[in-house]
Amino acid sequence: MLGRLYELREEVAIFLDSQQKADFHDNFQSEGFQITLAYLVDIFEALNAVNLKLQGKSINIITHHDTIRAFMAKLDLWKCRVQQGNAASFRNLDSALADNIDDRREAWKFIRNPFQCEEADVADEVQEEFLELKFNSTAKEDFKDVDLETFWVKYLPVYPLISHQALRILTLFGSTYLCETAFSTLVAIETKYRNRLNVEGDLRCALSSIRPRIQDLVAKKQCQISH
Repeated sequence: MLGRLYELREEVAIFLDSQQKADFHDNFQSEGFQITLAYLVDIFEALNAVNLKLQGKSINIITHHDTIRAFMAKLDLWKCRVQQGNAASFRNLDSALADNIDDRREAWKFIRNPFQCEEADVADEVQEEFLELKFNSTAKEDFKDVDLETFWVKYLPVYPLISHQALRILTLFGSTYLCETAFSTLVAIETKYRNRLNVEGDLRCALSSIRPRIQDLVAKKQCQISH
C-alpha cells in the first residue's frame, strides 16, 4: 500500500489540489513528508521480503539461519552507510534525496568468487543481494562444483540484480573468433547450389559444442522394412 501511494504521489497531489484540500496538499508535498514516505516504503519492503523468505513448504532451520544471518549483515551495512550519509540501501529514499554516488569498484572481482569478497567490492544497488548470496550455504557448495557461467545462470532467478551484472561481463566477446568461425561455417554450408537453403538449423548444429546422441536418436526411429 505504501509503495503504491509513493508511486502515485504526483497523482495524489493533483487529486488533493482538485479537492481544494490545501492543508493536506501542502503537507503531502512537503519535503519532509516525501522523504519519510520514501523511507517507510523501503523499510517495509525489506521487512516483508525477510518475512516471505522465512515461509514456505521447503523451508528448514538451515535456510532460516542463512536468511537471518544475511539480514543481520544487511542491518550492519545499512547502519554503516547511514552514518556516512549514504542512503543507497533504501532505493526510494536514495532517489528522493537525489544521491548519485560514483561507482569506482572493480567490476570483475565478485564474479570470480563472490564468497571471498566483501560488500564494498560490489555496486551499492546490488550489495544487499550480494549479502544474501554470500550467506547462502547451498550456493557456496554449488559454486565449487560448476563453472562460473553455469553458477550465475542458475542463480539468476534468485538473485537477479547481481547475477545480471555478472552475466553481462561473462557474455562479452573477448575476440572475433566465434564470429569468424560462424562465418566460415556459413560459407561451407550455403554454397551456390544451396543458396536458397534456410541455414539456421544447420548452422546451430554445426556450431554447437554439444555432441548429438546419434544412437539414441536412431533407436527412436522405426526402420523401413520390406513388404
